[in-house]
Amino acid sequence: MAQVTIYLPDRVAVAAKREAKRAGKSVSAWITDVLERETGARQWPRALVDVLTRGSADLIEPDDQPPEDVEDLQ
Repeated sequence: MAQVTIYLPDRVAVAAKREAKRAGKSVSAWITDVLERETGARQWPRALVDVLTRGSADLIEPDDQPPEDVEDLQ
């Protein structure tokens, strides 16, 4: 993971700390979230992209069955 030093105006630093605390995150994690959202840097999991684009991936069928329909219970 890269380490970056940035300089912020005091009012921006105070606001970043406040918003990070409100989100229950470190300032670094909060800024990362903001930058990922603003730059589109988040990526979808490769397996999901494979399924959506090519219909191939290593999907595992769950052991438990889906719940019954509510209509079937009446």
